[in-house]
Amino acid sequence: MKRLIVLSILVLMMLVMAGCGFLNVGNNTDSTGSLALFLADAPVNDVQNVFVTIDEVQVYNEENGWLTINDFTSDGGEKTFDLLTLRFDEDLLGQESLPVGTYTQIRLIVAANEELNGQGNYSGPNAGKSYIVLKDGTKKDIFIPSGTQTGLKINHTFTIEEGVITQLVLDTDVREMLHSAGKSGKIILRPTAIKVVDKVISGDVEGRVIDSGGNAITDVDVIVEALDASGNVVASTVATAEETILEDGTVKPAGSFKLRGLEEGTYWINAYAIDANGAVVYELSSELITVQVVAKQTTVLENDIILKPVLQEPAL
Repeated sequence: MKRLIVLSILVLMMLVMAGCGFLNVGNNTDSTGSLALFLADAPVNDVQNVFVTIDEVQVYNEENGWLTINDFTSDGGEKTFDLLTLRFDEDLLGQESLPVGTYTQIRLIVAANEELNGQGNYSGPNAGKSYIVLKDGTKKDIFIPSGTQTGLKINHTFTIEEGVITQLVLDTDVREMLHSAGKSGKIILRPTAIKVVDKVISGDVEGRVIDSGGNAITDVDVIVEALDASGNVVASTVATAEETILEDGTVKPAGSFKLRGLEEGTYWINAYAIDANGAVVYELSSELITVQVVAKQTTVLENDIILKPVLQEPAL
């Protein structure tokens, strides 16, 4: 399962003040804001599908406790998302009016697989509801500890103020979340390495990675990273291996990528390709690419990123 590490998920949360009806909880009911939660994803090239079923979306406020944003009643009490269909788009997780105030947590109650049945899959009421499908058709259930109880929790303090628009991006890197548990056969999803970015001060970067012949590199995974001034990787994704057609009909050619949730400022873009063993087989043919990110905008690189093969040292 080594190549599962090249998957990343993005959850886009938009907190928008609105004059619609409020959620009737607690005493703070005179002023409200509206919370809209969206789901998006970056591609991974050797996995065909990543299905995650969510039962409920909640946020936490000390005065009112856990407030439900969506319990998916209109969808039969749960909704399944195929994360790999959300490479350049977002999908709505839920929307609800909330009292103004300070919130400290967000959580997703996930229909998680529970008991290992010895075949690499799980039994129980949620068996088969969250799983991955590899390109060869192999299905592997995802195990999420406490997914149906305490849920996937994201600790972050944010404030909904009357008359102010608050937008947050939750960037969840599944390269650090999907783990194979060895002989047990478990594919474990753990809520780690979740970055929270204020959408008001952040933007996205789109582009395409090709080889020196102008073709997309499709036989290995092409990693694209955004680095800050200190050289730290602050966002990463995987370029697509196939042409992608968006819901609006827009065609994204193979090799396309989108880096999401970058705070406004200057970044350096790096790209490289790794094989199944994690060895770098392609690298930049030029210096790092400088890009200026503007808040609430998508910056499209003027030129394609060109990679060259890494020269392999001859075996002794």
